[in-house]
Amino acid sequence: MFTLFSLTFVNCFYGVARFGSTEWVDESFEITEERKIFKHATDFRNPPVYSKADIIAKWGEPSTSGKEAVCDYIAYRDGFEWNIIGAMIWIIPIPLLILPTGFDYVRIYFKEEKSVGLTTAHYAETHAIGYGCGDNSCGFIRGQTSDYRSRRKKPTVCMVAERPEPQPQPHPTGG
Repeated sequence: MFTLFSLTFVNCFYGVARFGSTEWVDESFEITEERKIFKHATDFRNPPVYSKADIIAKWGEPSTSGKEAVCDYIAYRDGFEWNIIGAMIWIIPIPLLILPTGFDYVRIYFKEEKSVGLTTAHYAETHAIGYGCGDNSCGFIRGQTSDYRSRRKKPTVCMVAERPEPQPQPHPTGG
């Protein structure tokens, strides 16, 4: 009876899944002297704010930089990005194929030259086929389990484009 309970009512999965890189967002952080290492802000209500120059002075030149919606970012390469295809039996993963597919990055985002958050690599299931039990339900799973947009997260202030200010409209009577 206990074995049957543990095989069906605990978070488990029987099947094949693909695990890929996702991004973990931290909007309250402190950088350290060691490159690409950060810690959670000790005062999360008033986290420290950094400029690009502050971070470059401590960590050196970034690997790349760019713009996302309303934010600029600098990025430091942090090893390979991996795709893993494996079988899962209950909660035990069995890797079948492991492929490097690019590079992971630590990205630090800035709005108006002030840091607003960072993203780091985190791995999670992206596709699956099999039978699984979650928090409150069990059933067959097939296909994509998360979409690309949900895996490529950004700090909250970078996800919303600024609205343009409304322009005065001419009066309909021409005056």
